[in-house]
Amino acid sequence: MTDIPIAIDHQYNGLTEAAASFVFKGDTGHVLIESGPLTTLETLKAGLVDHGIDPTSIQAVFLTHIHLDHAGAAGWFAEHGADIYVHPSGVRHLVDPSRVNESARRIYGSQLAEIFGEMLPCPESKVHAVAHSETISVDGLEFTAIETPGHAKHHHAWSTMICGRHCCFTGDVAGMRIPGTSWVTLPLAPPEFDPEIWRQSIDRLEAFDLDAIYLTHFGIVENPRAHLKTLRSQIDWETEVVTGIIDDPRLNDEEQQTAYLEALHARATANGISKADCDAYLSAGMVDMNLGGVRRYLNLLRKTPDDVGSGSNTASPTK
Repeated sequence: MTDIPIAIDHQYNGLTEAAASFVFKGDTGHVLIESGPLTTLETLKAGLVDHGIDPTSIQAVFLTHIHLDHAGAAGWFAEHGADIYVHPSGVRHLVDPSRVNESARRIYGSQLAEIFGEMLPCPESKVHAVAHSETISVDGLEFTAIETPGHAKHHHAWSTMICGRHCCFTGDVAGMRIPGTSWVTLPLAPPEFDPEIWRQSIDRLEAFDLDAIYLTHFGIVENPRAHLKTLRSQIDWETEVVTGIIDDPRLNDEEQQTAYLEALHARATANGISKADCDAYLSAGMVDMNLGGVRRYLNLLRKTPDDVGSGSNTASPTK
């Protein structure tokens, strides 16, 4: 059983409550959930100091997956002595992030430094693969890995007991929320978005009958069942809507982006989201990423197994 963790707001992309790390006090040091991207490392370090925590006292970092906004700064903590715990498929990319960084540079070009920064490498001895259902004990704290693909194949949620409550840090598999609301948004990132597999991960989370969910994007969900029900509905809706947009031969790429953004904003405002929050948190960049994720999923779905080939690209740089 542990005390309630502290949420450190990354102020990601200049937005309040867009992304967080969570820090636990252990017996002699501290444990971090998510490192965030390199671009917010100084904000994270300053937030730790504001709570009387020396950033170099972090003994372990638990990553939900290796996308840049969750793991980009893990190397800094590893270089300062922290052990990094991650899905087995993420280990090699943390040790040698060249493939992740190359992919990110190809997608973002000169904007990469401003949005995420490049992933810092971790010393091999500091990176530890964790299997599904494996429990890791660090400094008097215990975290159990729950394999939860759908957003990414290399995704773990991490469960633990907090003040007698069964809680889970869900990374991106439980979606994201616009601050001050219960409305769920989704990162349908290529190349591994798969709605069927994602629904199975929701089933897995529901089976734990969790008392609370901690979202990286952002905050604590006190009614996990209602949240996961909304999440499931949003996956169904977005997959159907985006598929229809992609399959419409009348729409070019720019028109697809406009159609999806309009549909997303209309659904958000119908659920009480302000125009200002739609503009800030449902951006064109998110729309472009989600179109790419669904397009990749459809391409794989509609090909024969021989055409699809084998293996997955766990080097996807974002979300």
